[in-house]
Amino acid sequence: MSKHVSLRKAITKNDAPQTTSVPATAPSTAPSPTPAYEELVRKEARLRSEQIEEIARLRRRLNSARNAAEKPLPSEQRSPSLQDHVITRAAITYLLENADAIDGWTEEGILESLRRLKG
Repeated sequence: MSKHVSLRKAITKNDAPQTTSVPATAPSTAPSPTPAYEELVRKEARLRSEQIEEIARLRRRLNSARNAAEKPLPSEQRSPSLQDHVITRAAITYLLENADAIDGWTEEGILESLRRLKG
C-alpha cells in the first residue's frame, strides 16, 4: 500500500514572500570593485616547451629582484608576485604597441620585424 503524496501545495496569502522595509537612514553598501583578473578574457595559447621554461625563468628572476628590492618594506606595501600570464600579457602589449612596424606572414617574419625594432 503506497501513500499518495501531492507535491503541489496550495499557496495562501500568508505563504507569499515577505518583504522587509529598509529604513531610509540605513547605510547603502556599495559593490566592491571588480578584481582585475575578472576583467580579463580567457584565451588559450599554444607555446613551445622552451618558451614556457624561459618565461618561468624570467618570472623567477624578476620576482627575486622584486623581493630583494622590497625586503625592507612592510608586507602590505609589497607588490604581488609576478606570474607567467602577466609576462605574457606584457609581451603581447609590446607587440600590439609596435603593430605598425610589424610585417611578415610567418612567425619568423614577425620576429624579424620585432628584432629590427630592437635595433
